[in-house]
Amino acid sequence: MKLLVSCNLYFFKNKLYHDLKFSQKIQKSEPAAIMNYQNGKFIKLIDHTKRNVPYYSDKLANIHTIKDICKIPFLTKTIIKERSADLRAKNLKEKDFIENSTSGSTGESMYFYSDRNNTYSEACAIRGDMLSGWEFGEKNIIIWGALRDIKEQESFIEKLKRKFIRKYEILSSFNLSENDIEKYIDFINRFKPILIIGYPTGLFLIANYILKFNKEIVRAKAIISAGETLYDFQRELIEKAFKQKVFNRYASREVKHIAGECSAHNGLHISSDHLIVEIINENGEPANPGEIGEIVVTDLDNYAFPFIRYKIGDLGILKDPDYKCSCGVNLPMLERVEGRTMDVIVGTNGNRVTGSFWTLFFRHNFHGIEKFQVIQKTPDAITLNFEINELYDSKDEVKIKSEIRKLLGEDIEIKICIVDEINKTTTGKHRWIISNVTPYE
Repeated sequence: MKLLVSCNLYFFKNKLYHDLKFSQKIQKSEPAAIMNYQNGKFIKLIDHTKRNVPYYSDKLANIHTIKDICKIPFLTKTIIKERSADLRAKNLKEKDFIENSTSGSTGESMYFYSDRNNTYSEACAIRGDMLSGWEFGEKNIIIWGALRDIKEQESFIEKLKRKFIRKYEILSSFNLSENDIEKYIDFINRFKPILIIGYPTGLFLIANYILKFNKEIVRAKAIISAGETLYDFQRELIEKAFKQKVFNRYASREVKHIAGECSAHNGLHISSDHLIVEIINENGEPANPGEIGEIVVTDLDNYAFPFIRYKIGDLGILKDPDYKCSCGVNLPMLERVEGRTMDVIVGTNGNRVTGSFWTLFFRHNFHGIEKFQVIQKTPDAITLNFEINELYDSKDEVKIKSEIRKLLGEDIEIKICIVDEINKTTTGKHRWIISNVTPYE
């Protein structure tokens, strides 16, 4: 048994190191070379999928190069739920499939499979984190919320990988009372991580506690925000408390690392050697650089359960392809990620408002509101949930409703609810905006 475990770890470590070394080399290649590499992986994936994945048997006949990608129909969460069995590659063995799932704001799970033979996506994730200045092998702490990621539930081999190869510890973002935060700060100070990774809301709560009580915390080399949209007010407070720059990471459970911020802090480098990112407008056509649209991804490394032109449910903006980043990485870039497609509130006047408006509106104008949540279930009404403090004045509600109606339409119904606590999602995230009314579906 010990010999088998040692062999598995040795194989994993060597393959991961090989992939990481290659990924570091390719990211600094000329853009044309990166594009050629991506096209080669795309052709190989399409050839495999045509022959082995029943769902795609009649959908890829005329696909020959990456230029043909727009001919492929979009893959949606609904299709995955309904056709999961047909999306599995029939030429692979059962041991090649890793059961996985993701859940949205409603907590309804979508089940899919990851490819056990794929270490390249993990190498890209490590490479993305290294853009912060952290080096692979240095200690890091992850403040995360998905219960399936908490270390008590991991297998013995996964625990060994975490401790001796990835060298990280996990703290739960479900437990962030002041007492929990005090214990976390003590643990961080003893562990002395070089890198700290977490949801922005969790990092923000810890940062607020550090500043409120003038706490000392070990200075990591970098802080990485992941898993939720990072807002400017969160970045500013986190950097002030931790005395270090925040790096934004964009990833998903389905396709892993998508893009990461570098030391230039002027956009996010897309892992285009691992996947293809498209931004499409509301007509399903390619959006122009600088134009907001829905993010569509193609995973080039998951042969077990191919995600091809997958509507991931996020909004983003592509950076001008001629932009050359000062960090020396030549991967194409996202200007920014705007948030979930479910983070768009649609007015009765047709106006569409993304999450950044709400954070600026409430935080800069109403200091009595500690936390907020905007929920839209129907086109003509929204609900505002507030956690409040002693500065809250109910008279402000008239102004809140008036200003929102100027933006969303005078006839929109607005309900304000004062709550003790805004519930997190099943994965420990705080959803600022939840909408069932969106033009991006």
